[in-house]
Amino acid sequence: MDPEGPTIGAVIAPAHAVTGDDAHDDGEESFADAASVGGDAASGAPDGERQGKQARRRTRRNGNSHRSGARRFQVDFPLRTLLVMLIVTVAGFGLMVSSVAVYSIMRDVSYERVDDDLRGAMSGWAQNSDLFSANAAARPPSDFCVIKVFPDGTVQVFNDRGSTPEVKDLVIGSQPQNVGSVDDALNNSQWRGMATEGDATITVVAKNLDRENNVLRGLAFIQAFISIVVLAIIAVMATTLIRRALRPLSVVERTAAQIAKGDVDKRVPEWPLNTEVGQLSAALNVMLSRLQESIVEAQSKEQQMRRFVGDASHELRTPLTSLRGYTELYRSGATKDIDLVLNKVEDESHRMSLLVEDLLALTRAEGSRLDMRTIDVLEVALAAASTARAAHPGRTVEVVNKVSSLPVIKGDAERLHQVLLNLIVNALRHGGEEATIKVQLRRDSKDVLIDVADNGKGMPPDVAAHIFERFYREDTSRTRGTGGSGLGLAIVKSIVEQHDGSVTVSSAVGEGSTFTVRIPRFEEYEEHPSTGEHS
Repeated sequence: MDPEGPTIGAVIAPAHAVTGDDAHDDGEESFADAASVGGDAASGAPDGERQGKQARRRTRRNGNSHRSGARRFQVDFPLRTLLVMLIVTVAGFGLMVSSVAVYSIMRDVSYERVDDDLRGAMSGWAQNSDLFSANAAARPPSDFCVIKVFPDGTVQVFNDRGSTPEVKDLVIGSQPQNVGSVDDALNNSQWRGMATEGDATITVVAKNLDRENNVLRGLAFIQAFISIVVLAIIAVMATTLIRRALRPLSVVERTAAQIAKGDVDKRVPEWPLNTEVGQLSAALNVMLSRLQESIVEAQSKEQQMRRFVGDASHELRTPLTSLRGYTELYRSGATKDIDLVLNKVEDESHRMSLLVEDLLALTRAEGSRLDMRTIDVLEVALAAASTARAAHPGRTVEVVNKVSSLPVIKGDAERLHQVLLNLIVNALRHGGEEATIKVQLRRDSKDVLIDVADNGKGMPPDVAAHIFERFYREDTSRTRGTGGSGLGLAIVKSIVEQHDGSVTVSSAVGEGSTFTVRIPRFEEYEEHPSTGEHS
Protein backbone atom coordinates (compact mmCIF):
# COMPACT_ATOMS: atom_id res chain seq x y z
CA MET A 1 0.00 0.00 0.00
CA ASP A 2 1.29 3.47 -0.90
CA PRO A 3 1.91 5.78 2.08
CA GLU A 4 -0.85 8.27 2.77
CA GLY A 5 1.40 10.81 4.47
CA PRO A 6 4.82 11.49 5.92
CA THR A 7 6.34 9.23 8.53
CA ILE A 8 6.38 10.15 12.21
CA GLY A 9 10.16 10.34 12.03
CA ALA A 10 9.81 13.46 9.93
CA VAL A 11 7.93 15.42 12.58
CA ILE A 12 8.66 13.95 16.04
CA ALA A 13 11.43 15.60 18.06
CA PRO A 14 14.73 13.80 18.58
CA ALA A 15 13.79 13.00 22.17
CA HIS A 16 11.27 10.51 20.90
CA ALA A 17 12.11 10.16 17.23
CA VAL A 18 14.36 11.56 14.59
CA THR A 19 13.86 15.02 13.18
CA GLY A 20 12.61 15.72 9.74
CA ASP A 21 16.11 16.46 8.43
CA ASP A 22 17.44 13.29 10.00
CA ALA A 23 14.62 11.35 8.45
CA HIS A 24 15.40 12.88 5.10
CA ASP A 25 19.07 12.03 5.49
CA ASP A 26 18.20 8.52 6.53
CA GLY A 27 15.94 8.21 3.54
CA GLU A 28 18.66 9.42 1.23
CA GLU A 29 21.12 7.02 2.85
CA SER A 30 18.68 4.18 2.52
CA PHE A 31 18.03 5.05 -1.08
CA ALA A 32 21.77 5.29 -1.73
CA ASP A 33 22.31 1.94 -0.08
CA ALA A 34 19.56 0.41 -2.16
CA ALA A 35 21.03 1.93 -5.31
CA SER A 36 24.45 0.59 -4.34
CA VAL A 37 23.05 -2.87 -3.83
CA GLY A 38 21.23 -2.68 -7.13
CA GLY A 39 24.40 -1.54 -8.88
CA ASP A 40 26.38 -4.36 -7.36
CA ALA A 41 23.72 -6.80 -8.46
CA ALA A 42 23.78 -5.38 -11.99
CA SER A 43 27.57 -5.47 -12.20
CA GLY A 44 27.59 -8.99 -10.82
CA ALA A 45 25.11 -10.35 -13.35
CA PRO A 46 27.75 -11.89 -15.65
CA ASP A 47 29.44 -13.52 -12.67
CA GLY A 48 26.10 -14.86 -11.52
CA GLU A 49 25.41 -16.29 -14.96
CA ARG A 50 28.81 -18.00 -15.04
CA GLN A 51 28.22 -19.37 -11.56
CA GLY A 52 24.82 -20.66 -12.64
CA LYS A 53 26.34 -22.48 -15.62
CA GLN A 54 29.00 -24.00 -13.42
CA ALA A 55 26.35 -25.12 -10.96
CA ARG A 56 24.33 -26.75 -13.75
CA ARG A 57 27.43 -28.54 -15.02
CA ARG A 58 28.19 -29.79 -11.53
CA THR A 59 24.60 -30.95 -11.22
CA ARG A 60 24.78 -32.91 -14.47
CA ARG A 61 28.19 -34.30 -13.55
CA ASN A 62 26.99 -35.43 -10.15
CA GLY A 63 23.58 -36.63 -11.31
CA ASN A 64 24.61 -40.26 -11.53
CA SER A 65 26.22 -40.13 -8.10
CA HIS A 66 23.02 -38.63 -6.68
CA ARG A 67 20.93 -41.40 -8.22
CA SER A 68 23.40 -43.97 -6.95
CA GLY A 69 23.11 -42.40 -3.52
CA ALA A 70 19.32 -42.67 -3.69
CA ARG A 71 19.61 -46.33 -4.63
CA ARG A 72 22.04 -46.93 -1.80
CA PHE A 73 19.60 -45.20 0.55
CA GLN A 74 16.85 -47.57 -0.54
CA VAL A 75 19.09 -50.61 -0.23
CA ASP A 76 20.58 -49.66 3.14
CA PHE A 77 17.17 -49.53 4.85
CA PRO A 78 14.62 -52.34 5.17
CA LEU A 79 11.27 -51.94 3.47
CA ARG A 80 9.52 -51.64 6.85
CA THR A 81 11.77 -48.74 7.84
CA LEU A 82 11.30 -46.99 4.50
CA LEU A 83 7.52 -47.28 4.73
CA VAL A 84 7.45 -45.98 8.31
CA MET A 85 9.74 -43.09 7.36
CA LEU A 86 7.52 -42.26 4.40
CA ILE A 87 4.33 -42.31 6.49
CA VAL A 88 5.88 -40.23 9.27
CA THR A 89 7.28 -37.75 6.75
CA VAL A 90 3.92 -37.30 5.02
CA ALA A 91 2.11 -37.01 8.36
CA GLY A 92 4.71 -34.55 9.63
CA PHE A 93 4.34 -32.42 6.53
CA GLY A 94 0.57 -32.42 6.94
CA LEU A 95 0.82 -31.46 10.62
CA MET A 96 3.29 -28.71 9.80
CA VAL A 97 1.01 -27.24 7.12
CA SER A 98 -2.01 -27.38 9.42
CA SER A 99 -0.03 -25.86 12.32
CA VAL A 100 1.22 -23.01 10.16
CA ALA A 101 -2.30 -22.40 8.90
CA VAL A 102 -3.77 -22.36 12.44
CA TYR A 103 -0.95 -20.13 13.69
CA SER A 104 -1.43 -17.68 10.82
CA ILE A 105 -5.18 -17.52 11.33
CA MET A 106 -4.76 -17.00 15.07
CA ARG A 107 -2.20 -14.26 14.51
CA ASP A 108 -4.40 -12.48 11.99
CA VAL A 109 -7.38 -12.67 14.35
CA SER A 110 -5.29 -11.28 17.22
CA TYR A 111 -3.95 -8.44 15.08
CA GLU A 112 -7.45 -7.60 13.84
CA ARG A 113 -8.62 -7.35 17.44
CA VAL A 114 -5.66 -5.07 18.25
CA ASP A 115 -6.41 -3.00 15.16
CA ASP A 116 -10.00 -2.57 16.32
CA ASP A 117 -8.72 -1.41 19.71
CA LEU A 118 -6.33 1.04 18.02
CA ARG A 119 -9.04 2.47 15.80
CA GLY A 120 -11.40 2.75 18.77
CA ALA A 121 -8.75 4.52 20.81
CA MET A 122 -7.85 6.82 17.95
CA SER A 123 -11.45 7.89 17.48
CA GLY A 124 -12.21 7.92 21.22
CA TRP A 125 -10.19 8.46 24.34
CA ALA A 126 -6.89 9.18 22.54
CA GLN A 127 -8.40 12.49 21.37
CA ASN A 128 -9.32 13.51 24.93
CA SER A 129 -7.69 16.81 25.84
CA ASP A 130 -7.42 15.71 29.48
CA LEU A 131 -5.45 12.61 28.55
CA PHE A 132 -2.21 13.89 30.01
CA SER A 133 -3.77 15.42 33.08
CA ALA A 134 -3.85 13.85 36.49
CA ASN A 135 -7.44 12.75 35.94
CA ALA A 136 -7.35 8.98 36.29
CA ALA A 137 -10.56 8.53 34.32
CA ALA A 138 -8.90 9.98 31.26
CA ARG A 139 -5.85 7.79 31.48
CA PRO A 140 -5.46 5.21 28.73
CA PRO A 141 -5.17 1.46 29.41
CA SER A 142 -1.70 0.43 30.52
CA ASP A 143 -1.02 -1.59 27.32
CA PHE A 144 -1.26 1.57 25.21
CA CYS A 145 1.25 4.27 24.44
CA VAL A 146 0.00 7.65 23.22
CA ILE A 147 2.22 10.27 21.61
CA LYS A 148 0.96 13.71 20.56
CA VAL A 149 2.90 16.20 18.49
CA PHE A 150 1.42 19.69 18.69
CA PRO A 151 1.76 22.43 16.07
CA ASP A 152 4.34 24.30 18.13
CA GLY A 153 6.58 21.19 18.15
CA THR A 154 5.72 20.14 21.66
CA VAL A 155 5.68 16.37 22.09
CA GLN A 156 3.76 14.68 24.86
CA VAL A 157 4.09 10.95 25.61
CA PHE A 158 1.95 8.77 27.83
CA ASN A 159 3.37 5.29 28.42
CA ASP A 160 3.14 3.02 31.48
CA ARG A 161 5.19 0.22 29.88
CA GLY A 162 8.87 -0.35 30.42
CA SER A 163 9.58 0.01 26.71
CA THR A 164 8.83 2.69 24.16
CA PRO A 165 7.57 1.91 20.65
CA GLU A 166 9.81 2.83 17.74
CA VAL A 167 7.27 4.93 15.84
CA LYS A 168 9.50 6.81 13.45
CA ASP A 169 8.57 4.47 10.57
CA LEU A 170 4.82 4.80 11.07
CA VAL A 171 3.13 6.45 8.12
CA ILE A 172 0.57 9.08 9.05
CA GLY A 173 -2.91 8.03 7.96
CA SER A 174 -1.93 4.45 7.08
CA GLN A 175 -3.25 1.17 8.44
CA PRO A 176 -1.87 -0.18 11.74
CA GLN A 177 1.49 -1.87 11.50
CA ASN A 178 3.98 -3.62 13.74
CA VAL A 179 6.96 -1.75 15.15
CA GLY A 180 9.73 -2.62 17.56
CA SER A 181 10.96 -0.95 20.71
CA VAL A 182 13.38 1.93 21.02
CA ASP A 183 15.38 0.00 23.62
CA ASP A 184 15.16 -3.23 21.67
CA ALA A 185 18.48 -4.50 23.02
CA LEU A 186 17.08 -4.42 26.57
CA ASN A 187 13.44 -5.16 25.90
CA ASN A 188 12.28 -7.26 23.00
CA SER A 189 8.73 -5.99 23.17
CA GLN A 190 6.74 -5.59 20.00
CA TRP A 191 4.13 -2.91 19.39
CA ARG A 192 1.41 -2.29 16.87
CA GLY A 193 0.53 1.30 16.17
CA MET A 194 -1.05 3.86 13.88
CA ALA A 195 -0.80 7.62 13.42
CA THR A 196 -3.33 10.28 12.38
CA GLU A 197 -3.25 14.05 12.00
CA GLY A 198 -6.04 16.40 12.93
CA ASP A 199 -6.14 20.16 13.62
CA ALA A 200 -2.37 20.25 12.98
CA THR A 201 -1.85 17.81 15.85
CA ILE A 202 -0.38 14.38 15.18
CA THR A 203 -1.63 11.56 17.38
CA VAL A 204 0.15 8.22 17.62
CA VAL A 205 -1.50 5.29 19.38
CA ALA A 206 0.41 2.02 19.87
CA LYS A 207 -0.50 -1.12 21.75
CA ASN A 208 1.98 -3.52 23.28
CA LEU A 209 1.79 -7.04 21.75
CA ASP A 210 3.35 -8.98 24.61
CA ARG A 211 0.05 -10.57 25.57
CA GLU A 212 -0.81 -11.56 22.00
CA ASN A 213 2.70 -12.81 21.28
CA ASN A 214 2.66 -14.87 24.46
CA VAL A 215 -0.59 -16.46 23.34
CA LEU A 216 0.88 -17.18 19.90
CA ARG A 217 4.05 -18.64 21.39
CA GLY A 218 1.95 -20.83 23.66
CA LEU A 219 -0.08 -21.94 20.66
CA ALA A 220 3.09 -22.78 18.73
CA PHE A 221 4.45 -24.76 21.67
CA ILE A 222 1.19 -26.68 22.05
CA GLN A 223 1.09 -27.40 18.33
CA ALA A 224 4.69 -28.62 18.36
CA PHE A 225 4.04 -30.83 21.38
CA ILE A 226 0.85 -32.26 19.89
CA SER A 227 2.60 -32.82 16.55
CA ILE A 228 5.43 -34.72 18.22
CA VAL A 229 2.98 -36.87 20.17
CA VAL A 230 0.85 -37.52 17.08
CA LEU A 231 3.93 -38.39 14.98
CA ALA A 232 5.11 -40.77 17.68
CA ILE A 233 1.69 -42.46 17.76
CA ILE A 234 1.61 -42.63 13.96
CA ALA A 235 5.12 -44.12 13.90
CA VAL A 236 4.17 -46.80 16.44
CA MET A 237 0.90 -47.64 14.66
CA ALA A 238 2.56 -47.65 11.24
CA THR A 239 5.35 -49.90 12.50
CA THR A 240 2.84 -52.32 14.01
CA LEU A 241 0.56 -52.41 10.97
CA ILE A 242 3.40 -52.65 8.45
CA ARG A 243 5.10 -55.39 10.45
CA ARG A 244 1.83 -57.30 10.57
CA ALA A 245 1.14 -56.70 6.88
CA LEU A 246 4.64 -57.77 5.83
CA ARG A 247 4.78 -60.75 8.16
CA PRO A 248 3.87 -63.11 5.28
CA LEU A 249 6.98 -61.91 3.46
CA SER A 250 9.05 -63.24 6.34
CA VAL A 251 7.32 -66.58 5.88
CA VAL A 252 8.13 -66.43 2.16
CA GLU A 253 11.75 -65.65 3.02
CA ARG A 254 12.02 -68.60 5.40
CA THR A 255 10.37 -70.89 2.87
CA ALA A 256 12.79 -69.77 0.16
CA ALA A 257 15.71 -70.45 2.51
CA GLN A 258 14.41 -73.98 3.18
CA ILE A 259 13.99 -74.59 -0.55
CA ALA A 260 17.53 -73.33 -1.15
CA LYS A 261 18.74 -75.96 1.33
CA GLY A 262 17.17 -78.69 -0.79
CA ASP A 263 13.62 -79.03 0.51
CA VAL A 264 11.99 -78.62 -2.90
CA ASP A 265 8.66 -79.97 -1.62
CA LYS A 266 8.20 -76.93 0.60
CA ARG A 267 5.50 -74.45 -0.41
CA VAL A 268 4.53 -70.95 0.64
CA PRO A 269 1.32 -70.75 2.72
CA GLU A 270 -1.65 -69.45 0.78
CA TRP A 271 -3.25 -66.10 1.59
CA PRO A 272 -6.32 -64.44 0.03
CA LEU A 273 -5.73 -63.70 -3.64
CA ASN A 274 -7.21 -60.22 -3.30
CA THR A 275 -4.04 -59.19 -1.45
CA GLU A 276 -0.62 -58.54 -2.94
CA VAL A 277 0.97 -61.09 -0.64
CA GLY A 278 -1.62 -63.68 -1.67
CA GLN A 279 -0.91 -63.08 -5.34
CA LEU A 280 2.82 -63.29 -4.66
CA SER A 281 2.45 -66.56 -2.74
CA ALA A 282 0.31 -68.07 -5.50
CA ALA A 283 2.83 -67.07 -8.17
CA LEU A 284 5.69 -68.43 -6.08
CA ASN A 285 3.92 -71.75 -5.53
CA VAL A 286 3.29 -72.10 -9.26
CA MET A 287 6.93 -71.29 -9.96
CA LEU A 288 8.11 -73.74 -7.30
CA SER A 289 5.87 -76.49 -8.69
CA ARG A 290 7.23 -75.97 -12.18
CA LEU A 291 10.75 -75.82 -10.82
CA GLN A 292 10.22 -79.09 -8.98
CA GLU A 293 8.78 -80.65 -12.11
CA SER A 294 11.82 -79.47 -14.06
CA ILE A 295 14.16 -80.90 -11.43
CA VAL A 296 12.31 -84.21 -11.42
CA GLU A 297 12.30 -84.28 -15.21
CA ALA A 298 16.02 -83.47 -15.33
CA GLN A 299 16.75 -86.19 -12.80
CA SER A 300 14.60 -88.62 -14.76
CA LYS A 301 16.38 -87.76 -18.00
CA GLU A 302 19.73 -88.14 -16.28
CA GLN A 303 18.72 -91.55 -14.98
CA GLN A 304 17.43 -92.50 -18.43
CA MET A 305 20.69 -91.36 -19.99
CA ARG A 306 22.73 -93.36 -17.51
CA ARG A 307 20.53 -96.39 -18.06
CA PHE A 308 20.75 -95.88 -21.82
CA VAL A 309 24.55 -95.70 -21.73
CA GLY A 310 24.68 -98.77 -19.51
CA ASP A 311 22.26 -100.70 -21.70
CA ALA A 312 24.08 -99.68 -24.87
CA SER A 313 27.39 -100.74 -23.35
CA HIS A 314 25.87 -104.05 -22.30
CA GLU A 315 24.31 -104.66 -25.72
CA LEU A 316 27.58 -103.89 -27.48
CA ARG A 317 29.63 -105.93 -25.03
CA THR A 318 27.66 -109.10 -25.73
CA PRO A 319 28.53 -109.44 -29.46
CA LEU A 320 32.05 -108.20 -28.81
CA THR A 321 32.52 -110.88 -26.16
CA SER A 322 31.22 -113.51 -28.57
CA LEU A 323 33.58 -112.30 -31.29
CA ARG A 324 36.56 -112.44 -28.98
CA GLY A 325 35.53 -115.85 -27.63
CA TYR A 326 35.26 -117.48 -31.05
CA THR A 327 38.51 -115.98 -32.28
CA GLU A 328 40.35 -117.14 -29.15
CA LEU A 329 38.72 -120.55 -29.48
CA TYR A 330 40.03 -120.88 -33.02
CA ARG A 331 43.47 -119.50 -32.13
CA SER A 332 43.87 -121.95 -29.25
CA GLY A 333 43.14 -124.87 -31.57
CA ALA A 334 40.07 -126.00 -29.65
CA THR A 335 38.14 -126.15 -32.94
CA LYS A 336 39.24 -126.61 -36.51
CA ASP A 337 35.82 -125.79 -38.00
CA ILE A 338 36.67 -122.49 -39.66
CA ASP A 339 33.22 -122.23 -41.24
CA LEU A 340 31.54 -122.38 -37.82
CA VAL A 341 33.80 -119.68 -36.45
CA LEU A 342 33.26 -117.42 -39.46
CA ASN A 343 29.48 -117.87 -39.32
CA LYS A 344 29.40 -116.95 -35.64
CA VAL A 345 31.63 -113.94 -36.23
CA GLU A 346 29.38 -112.86 -39.08
CA ASP A 347 26.22 -113.24 -36.96
CA GLU A 348 27.61 -111.26 -34.05
CA SER A 349 28.96 -108.58 -36.39
CA HIS A 350 25.53 -108.29 -37.97
CA ARG A 351 23.89 -107.95 -34.54
CA MET A 352 26.39 -105.27 -33.57
CA SER A 353 25.83 -103.45 -36.86
CA LEU A 354 22.05 -103.47 -36.32
CA LEU A 355 22.49 -102.14 -32.81
CA VAL A 356 24.76 -99.31 -33.96
CA GLU A 357 22.32 -98.41 -36.74
CA ASP A 358 19.43 -98.32 -34.27
CA LEU A 359 21.45 -96.11 -31.93
CA LEU A 360 22.17 -93.73 -34.79
CA ALA A 361 18.51 -93.78 -35.81
CA LEU A 362 17.42 -92.97 -32.25
CA THR A 363 19.94 -90.12 -32.06
CA ARG A 364 18.70 -88.68 -35.34
CA ALA A 365 15.08 -89.02 -34.24
CA GLU A 366 15.74 -87.06 -31.05
CA GLY A 367 18.17 -84.44 -32.32
CA SER A 368 17.77 -83.83 -36.03
CA ARG A 369 15.31 -81.47 -37.66
CA LEU A 370 12.25 -82.86 -39.41
CA ASP A 371 11.57 -82.18 -43.08
CA MET A 372 7.99 -81.03 -42.51
CA ARG A 373 5.77 -81.32 -45.56
CA THR A 374 2.17 -82.10 -46.37
CA ILE A 375 1.97 -85.86 -46.76
CA ASP A 376 -0.73 -88.45 -47.45
CA VAL A 377 -0.64 -91.01 -44.65
CA LEU A 378 -2.27 -93.64 -46.87
CA GLU A 379 0.63 -93.55 -49.32
CA VAL A 380 3.14 -93.85 -46.49
CA ALA A 381 1.23 -96.79 -44.98
CA LEU A 382 1.06 -98.62 -48.33
CA ALA A 383 4.81 -98.10 -48.87
CA ALA A 384 5.68 -99.37 -45.38
CA ALA A 385 3.45 -102.44 -45.81
CA SER A 386 5.06 -103.21 -49.16
CA THR A 387 8.55 -102.98 -47.65
CA ALA A 388 7.56 -105.27 -44.76
CA ARG A 389 6.07 -107.89 -47.14
CA ALA A 390 9.26 -107.85 -49.18
CA ALA A 391 11.34 -108.49 -46.05
CA HIS A 392 8.94 -111.18 -44.78
CA PRO A 393 7.54 -113.01 -47.81
CA GLY A 394 4.50 -115.12 -47.19
CA ARG A 395 3.25 -112.97 -44.32
CA THR A 396 -0.05 -111.08 -44.52
CA VAL A 397 0.05 -107.29 -44.18
CA GLU A 398 -3.04 -105.36 -45.25
CA VAL A 399 -3.89 -101.65 -45.17
CA VAL A 400 -7.46 -100.50 -44.48
CA ASN A 401 -8.52 -96.87 -44.94
CA LYS A 402 -11.57 -95.84 -42.91
CA VAL A 403 -11.20 -92.15 -43.79
CA SER A 404 -13.65 -90.72 -46.32
CA SER A 405 -11.16 -88.05 -47.36
CA LEU A 406 -7.40 -88.02 -47.72
CA PRO A 407 -5.71 -88.52 -44.31
CA VAL A 408 -3.28 -85.62 -44.66
CA ILE A 409 -0.84 -84.49 -41.97
CA LYS A 410 2.09 -82.11 -41.71
CA GLY A 411 5.18 -84.22 -41.15
CA ASP A 412 8.33 -85.92 -42.36
CA ALA A 413 7.39 -88.68 -44.80
CA GLU A 414 10.66 -90.61 -44.35
CA ARG A 415 10.39 -90.60 -40.56
CA LEU A 416 6.70 -91.57 -40.66
CA HIS A 417 7.61 -94.44 -43.00
CA GLN A 418 10.20 -95.55 -40.42
CA VAL A 419 7.55 -95.43 -37.66
CA LEU A 420 5.06 -97.62 -39.54
CA LEU A 421 7.75 -100.01 -40.76
CA ASN A 422 9.10 -100.48 -37.22
CA LEU A 423 5.60 -101.19 -35.90
CA ILE A 424 4.81 -103.66 -38.69
CA VAL A 425 8.15 -105.47 -38.36
CA ASN A 426 7.74 -105.58 -34.57
CA ALA A 427 4.32 -107.20 -35.02
CA LEU A 428 5.69 -109.70 -37.56
CA ARG A 429 8.56 -110.69 -35.27
CA HIS A 430 6.74 -110.97 -31.97
CA GLY A 431 3.17 -111.78 -32.99
CA GLY A 432 3.97 -115.29 -34.10
CA GLU A 433 4.38 -117.01 -37.46
CA GLU A 434 0.63 -117.29 -37.99
CA ALA A 435 -0.25 -113.73 -37.07
CA THR A 436 -1.67 -111.39 -39.68
CA ILE A 437 -1.02 -107.65 -39.61
CA LYS A 438 -3.63 -104.98 -40.31
CA VAL A 439 -2.78 -101.28 -40.74
CA GLN A 440 -5.96 -99.23 -40.37
CA LEU A 441 -6.34 -95.49 -40.98
CA ARG A 442 -9.07 -93.50 -39.25
CA ARG A 443 -9.61 -90.02 -37.87
CA ASP A 444 -11.46 -88.00 -35.28
CA SER A 445 -12.22 -84.29 -35.02
CA LYS A 446 -8.55 -83.30 -34.63
CA ASP A 447 -6.20 -86.19 -35.39
CA VAL A 448 -5.36 -88.90 -37.89
CA LEU A 449 -5.09 -92.29 -36.17
CA ILE A 450 -3.03 -95.21 -37.48
CA ASP A 451 -3.67 -98.63 -35.93
CA VAL A 452 -1.11 -101.41 -36.44
CA ALA A 453 -2.83 -104.54 -35.12
CA ASP A 454 -1.95 -108.23 -35.06
CA ASN A 455 -3.86 -111.30 -33.90
CA GLY A 456 -0.81 -112.98 -32.44
CA LYS A 457 0.46 -113.82 -28.98
CA GLY A 458 -0.12 -110.50 -27.28
CA MET A 459 1.60 -109.47 -24.06
CA PRO A 460 0.71 -108.95 -20.41
CA PRO A 461 -0.01 -105.46 -19.00
CA ASP A 462 3.29 -105.21 -17.12
CA VAL A 463 5.17 -105.70 -20.37
CA ALA A 464 2.97 -103.26 -22.29
CA ALA A 465 3.67 -100.58 -19.67
CA HIS A 466 7.42 -100.64 -20.49
CA ILE A 467 7.31 -101.56 -24.16
CA PHE A 468 8.47 -98.12 -25.40
CA GLU A 469 11.50 -97.96 -23.11
CA ARG A 470 14.97 -98.27 -24.62
CA PHE A 471 16.50 -101.78 -24.71
CA TYR A 472 13.41 -103.25 -23.07
CA ARG A 473 12.75 -106.92 -23.86
CA GLU A 474 10.32 -109.47 -22.56
CA ASP A 475 12.19 -112.61 -21.53
CA THR A 476 9.79 -115.00 -23.27
CA SER A 477 8.99 -113.24 -26.53
CA ARG A 478 11.64 -110.59 -27.12
CA THR A 479 14.96 -112.36 -26.76
CA ARG A 480 18.13 -111.51 -28.66
CA GLY A 481 17.43 -114.48 -30.83
CA THR A 482 14.75 -112.54 -32.63
CA GLY A 483 17.38 -110.09 -33.85
CA GLY A 484 15.91 -106.99 -32.23
CA SER A 485 18.01 -104.38 -30.44
CA GLY A 486 15.28 -103.17 -28.10
CA LEU A 487 15.32 -99.68 -29.66
CA GLY A 488 12.72 -99.97 -32.41
CA LEU A 489 9.71 -98.89 -30.35
CA ALA A 490 11.74 -96.21 -28.56
CA ILE A 491 12.53 -94.76 -32.00
CA VAL A 492 8.82 -94.89 -32.86
CA LYS A 493 7.88 -92.99 -29.71
CA SER A 494 10.55 -90.32 -30.27
CA ILE A 495 9.55 -89.65 -33.89
CA VAL A 496 5.82 -89.51 -33.12
CA GLU A 497 6.38 -87.04 -30.28
CA GLN A 498 8.38 -84.83 -32.65
CA HIS A 499 5.21 -84.67 -34.77
CA ASP A 500 3.25 -83.46 -31.68
CA GLY A 501 1.58 -86.84 -31.55
CA SER A 502 1.41 -89.86 -29.28
CA VAL A 503 1.66 -93.63 -29.53
CA THR A 504 -0.10 -96.13 -27.27
CA VAL A 505 -0.54 -99.89 -27.11
CA SER A 506 -3.39 -102.15 -26.05
CA SER A 507 -2.71 -105.85 -25.73
CA ALA A 508 -3.97 -109.04 -24.15
CA VAL A 509 -2.24 -112.40 -23.97
CA GLY A 510 -3.52 -114.67 -26.73
CA GLU A 511 -5.51 -111.91 -28.43
CA GLY A 512 -2.80 -109.85 -30.08
CA SER A 513 -1.65 -106.25 -29.79
CA THR A 514 -2.74 -102.95 -31.31
CA PHE A 515 -0.38 -99.97 -31.55
CA THR A 516 -2.18 -96.66 -32.17
CA VAL A 517 -0.34 -93.63 -33.54
CA ARG A 518 -2.16 -90.31 -33.18
CA ILE A 519 -0.92 -87.29 -35.19
CA PRO A 520 -2.75 -83.94 -35.64
CA ARG A 521 -4.52 -83.52 -38.97
CA PHE A 522 -3.29 -80.78 -41.26
CA GLU A 523 -5.85 -80.54 -44.01
CA GLU A 524 -8.82 -82.42 -45.41
CA TYR A 525 -9.53 -83.36 -49.01
CA GLU A 526 -13.06 -84.44 -49.72
CA GLU A 527 -12.17 -86.32 -52.89
CA HIS A 528 -10.55 -89.73 -52.64
CA PRO A 529 -10.49 -92.46 -55.31
CA SER A 530 -11.62 -95.23 -52.98
CA THR A 531 -11.81 -96.44 -49.41
CA GLY A 532 -11.57 -99.90 -47.95
CA GLU A 533 -8.87 -102.51 -48.04
CA HIS A 534 -5.58 -102.09 -49.93
CA SER A 535 -3.14 -104.84 -50.59
